[in-house]
Amino acid sequence: MKNNIKSLVILNVMKDLYQVPQLDFDILLAFSIGKPKEFLYIHPEYPISIIQYLRFRWFINRYKKGYSVAAITKHKEFYGLDFYVNKNVLIPRPDTERLVAEATRIMNDELRIKNDKVILIDVGTGSGCIPISILKNLIEPITTYSTDISRSALRVAKKNAVKHNVKINFLHGNLLEPLIHHSSFILPTSTLVVTANLPYLTEKQFRDEPSIQREPKHALVADKNGLALYEELLQQIKLLFLIHHSSSLILFEIDPSQTEEISKIIKQYLPNSTIEIKKDLSGLDRLIKIF
Repeated sequence: MKNNIKSLVILNVMKDLYQVPQLDFDILLAFSIGKPKEFLYIHPEYPISIIQYLRFRWFINRYKKGYSVAAITKHKEFYGLDFYVNKNVLIPRPDTERLVAEATRIMNDELRIKNDKVILIDVGTGSGCIPISILKNLIEPITTYSTDISRSALRVAKKNAVKHNVKINFLHGNLLEPLIHHSSFILPTSTLVVTANLPYLTEKQFRDEPSIQREPKHALVADKNGLALYEELLQQIKLLFLIHHSSSLILFEIDPSQTEEISKIIKQYLPNSTIEIKKDLSGLDRLIKIF
């Protein structure tokens, strides 16, 4: 016992000294000792070694410097799945689960009933949380492509795909360019489902939100009031559809303030499309559905 300095119960009593919310405190403490969070409640007498205690204090120090729990532990739960994350990818947000749920519902119900051959394309895939979560919840497997301009992000996404045992064709490049330049990847008779959670914050939004300061800025911020990348993607989608004459479903996550502006951009490039706005759990516009 000489190498043990505190028990879990004593550290828990001391939690007020650290001024960290209970759930975050528990996750960091459990991560420090290499146990699941539930272990803390079942074994409060568990002795903490000096190394584990110092590790815990290091995590607390990073937390107070603005690093999120996910950034510290390199894990984030999303749509009931555990994803590896690091400094090269955006940490998945609960708001994005709305996009996954809508895409999954349509593919499992509407498109499957129509017996459509579906190809899923996730643009700017980051950690891969969107296509992986969709594939894990589909009734039938589908051909899937994921693109990202960051090779480092693609390495994270590939690691998560292996972890969750899903097959995804990962392509390096800007938005849809890898597919446009390799048109044999797409079958003209397919229905294309395009999902994207691209950077959509403005510089001001990034500066004004301390909670995101430790995440990769390139995965959060875009020019033209946050819509530059979505406009570029819509240009590419128009070109892709001209090549393949495919039917399509497009799902974009946006900031609630962008609804009117992005709707105008969509009509500029896809004038015959229908647009639906879906709200998040807070009742704010969050998802653009284009079909």
